[in-house]
Amino acid sequence: MNKDEKLVPIFLIGAGRSGTKFLRSLLEASHDVVAIPYDIGYVWRYGNESFSHDEFTADMADECVIKYVRKTLPKLVREAKVGARFLVEKSVPNTLRPEFLYKIFPEAKFVHLIRDGRAVTESSMRMWSTPVGHSYLLNKIKYFPWSNYKYAFWYIGNMLKGIFSSGKGSYVWGPRYKGIEEDASLLPLEVVCARQWKKCVEISEAQLASIPDDQVIEIRYESLVSNDSELRSLCEFIGLSDVERVLSNYQSSVKVSNTEKWKKTLDDILLEHVNKEIGNLNTRLGYHS
Repeated sequence: MNKDEKLVPIFLIGAGRSGTKFLRSLLEASHDVVAIPYDIGYVWRYGNESFSHDEFTADMADECVIKYVRKTLPKLVREAKVGARFLVEKSVPNTLRPEFLYKIFPEAKFVHLIRDGRAVTESSMRMWSTPVGHSYLLNKIKYFPWSNYKYAFWYIGNMLKGIFSSGKGSYVWGPRYKGIEEDASLLPLEVVCARQWKKCVEISEAQLASIPDDQVIEIRYESLVSNDSELRSLCEFIGLSDVERVLSNYQSSVKVSNTEKWKKTLDDILLEHVNKEIGNLNTRLGYHS
């Protein structure tokens, strides 16, 4: 094992638009932390590129996959930091496969970030409906290892569908639960996005429950942006030595203005469709009208 492999992975597990990117930027302020700047689907799909969904099982992490992923992740950090101890990664499809990650990195810690499903649905609808920017696509392509050309061509093809579509049909944004392509072609967009959030939360909850308690923490986006106590607890859970540095970064970057944007943008009909899909789960999680 080389020195880079001694970095303990911190996996931010959360449905798309739950705030994992924001949380990664906060933690990256620590001298103890290095982070991977993009979602890295091509790494997690190594050896399993042909699957149409992201619900990988632990037995799909064979010896070859484990060796490749453990070797590759440390090479993808944004910047090297002398003395760094933790590697933060946030690929959102990982919400559908925590046990797969645990099989590869049994030493890892998992941060489950949950946000109100109505807010996530509203935000995800905009992502599905907004064409992918050419500059973003080009920047993302730069990180592809072209030795894994199968995934690269698949990814580019899906992004091109996004550029030339209105968010419906075969184009899929975000984590791919089983059956999402069929749902995207048959169901209203708000139902697909709500179901996507629901699948991510339910699968994450179930699989994270099988991982030792001292390696898993659950936090809420709403608490994270309301004050710094949630972030302080997370830093202590991870074991950061410079918590105040992270909290200082938080104070200069946190914004709470858009936490309930869904109330203005989801009309009564859309909200009825969304609540029918996720209302029970949202209520169980403590999110009320």
